[in-house]
Amino acid sequence: MPGIASDDWGVGNLDREMRLVTLADNSAGLRRGVLAEHGFSAYLEVGDDRLIFDAGQTGTAVDNARALGIDLAGVSIALSHGHYDHTGGLRRLLEATGPVPVRAHPDVFMSRYSRRGGALRQIGIPFRREDLEGMGARFELSRGAQEIFPRVWLSGEVPRAAEFEGPSEDLVVVSEVGEIVVDPIRDDQALIVVLERGIFVLLGCAHSGMISTLVHAKKVTGCDRVLGVAGGTHLGFGGGDKLPRTIEALRGFDLEVLAPSHCTGFSAAAALAAEFPGRFVENSVGTEIILGRSLQKGR
Repeated sequence: MPGIASDDWGVGNLDREMRLVTLADNSAGLRRGVLAEHGFSAYLEVGDDRLIFDAGQTGTAVDNARALGIDLAGVSIALSHGHYDHTGGLRRLLEATGPVPVRAHPDVFMSRYSRRGGALRQIGIPFRREDLEGMGARFELSRGAQEIFPRVWLSGEVPRAAEFEGPSEDLVVVSEVGEIVVDPIRDDQALIVVLERGIFVLLGCAHSGMISTLVHAKKVTGCDRVLGVAGGTHLGFGGGDKLPRTIEALRGFDLEVLAPSHCTGFSAAAALAAEFPGRFVENSVGTEIILGRSLQKGR
């Protein structure tokens, strides 16, 4: 099994606190019977609570869940932000879950664009709110952090704490006066799981920056220890010194698990793997991460 399985880390069912399975990603690795796409979706179990974080671009998250033996009926949904590669699979997902709460930021339905060579391409959520509500989505929209299950937080808006994690100039919106301006992507948010030994942070795309998100997660939960981080880091976009400065900042967190995927890109992932050997997890469709109360890295 790709990723970190219970047999590899000695986590028994009584000790297990969290199970995370990647359902949609840019890569499917060596797992048979699953599909890859440019998008992200993950399945999370914390105790008896179950959650889907993001919906991927199409319906592959649903197909992959079926291939991986995961029943999505009745599973709540949370959205990291309103881009198509995280929301385009919502119709298929709602067909699988049935009527469920969908937690997101109020800006999730904004019209958004990618600007390349002067041309604009629409990249926002491809559905109308009322159509999704007709399929059973019960939207719960909030700008602030909220504990959606015991020990599971949705971060809300993430302040940019690291100056090298600025907005992407090629991601834009049209202002009220018709001007094309850089999209601050205020709806970018993460999931935070509070475990006995620290917190685990699940990113969608980390448009606000991975380091800024980890700093915010510590403030939201009051927990100073970050055990691990997984998901999209957006390190595959933009040049300059963002990657080396991110790596330098990550050293200060002493992570046990670093499992980037989706918008991280091959070059950035390779650099992270080289810098954090023994902690880096090649994260693709089917990767499973299990953390427990007594789990200690290297034991």
